Amino acid sequence: MFSSSRRHRHSALDIWPGFVDALATLLMVIIFVLMTFVVSQLYLTDALSTKDEALAILNKKMEDLTIALGDEKQENQTHQAKNAELNTLLFALKEQLSTLQNDLDLSRGEKDDALHKNKTLLQQIEDLTHQLKQLNAALSESEEQHKEKDKSLKALKEHLDTALEERLQELKKLNEELQSLKGSNAELQAEKDKNQKYTRLGKFRSEFFAKLKQAIGDRSDMRVVGDRFVFQSEVLFDQASADLGKEGQKKLNQLAAALKEISEKIPEDLNWILRVDGHTDHIPIHNQHFASNWELSSARAISVVKYLIEKGIPPKHLVAAGFGDNQPMADGEGQKELARNRRIEFKLDQR
Repeated sequence: MFSSSRRHRHSALDIWPGFVDALATLLMVIIFVLMTFVVSQLYLTDALSTKDEALAILNKKMEDLTIALGDEKQENQTHQAKNAELNTLLFALKEQLSTLQNDLDLSRGEKDDALHKNKTLLQQIEDLTHQLKQLNAALSESEEQHKEKDKSLKALKEHLDTALEERLQELKKLNEELQSLKGSNAELQAEKDKNQKYTRLGKFRSEFFAKLKQAIGDRSDMRVVGDRFVFQSEVLFDQASADLGKEGQKKLNQLAAALKEISEKIPEDLNWILRVDGHTDHIPIHNQHFASNWELSSARAISVVKYLIEKGIPPKHLVAAGFGDNQPMADGEGQKELARNRRIEFKLDQR
């Protein structure tokens, strides 16, 4: 029995060293695990801190890029939309990184997953950074293109404005020339119409003079001079008088008859008149009836017009004018020259 008790104590003493060894080994493992966890936590914290700084720098760049993109024109809307997508993605990444920071007390396996996700996020950040560089390059190129286009458009606009101003000036000048030509054409047409009417009236004038000459006969004191029929004053009036004599009335009766016959043939569109012009010689006159030769010549012309009206010639076709001694037909002081200048002229004309 003593022997059995002794064996039992010896057996208990043999187990204890093994237990101590096992406990020491377990303690070392726990210490190793704790050290590994601490090292991993320090590494992860340092990595996350570095990523936060990189993310802050990236966010700053994104803010600058967003401001720059806000000034772009409609052509950069595609880039802006892409930048908005990148901002959204970066925001999501920040949320994920924040979640990782809050989960540092996770188990080692979960931390391994977090490190793997962090690595993936870092790769995505690198990709985004590369895309941002490409986007910045595209924006820079777009800005340069816009500047070149703006310069080209500005130069083209200036050229077009100059060309348009030149064309407007040319059109204005052409319009002025056209208006001038229209005015000249109207004047020429009026002159042409007048000449045509004058030519048409000339035929009736010739016929009138022919009938008048046929009625009066061949006399030296009544003759055709150019486009006028000339009566010497002595045929119609006494010296220094504006009263028609009987012989003068007879001659005017013949003239009125010839004029009536011709007026019936003249078309209505020819507004014709018979001008009666009085002329005197240059010897001054001054009596109780006339203060000058001008008044005498005018009074004689008016007397003739009044008599023709009495004989049925419409007043609208008659006009009287006095020229005094201002339109002489002959120069000289002889009686023959003075007699030629004292005259009454009849001219069939148009208004």
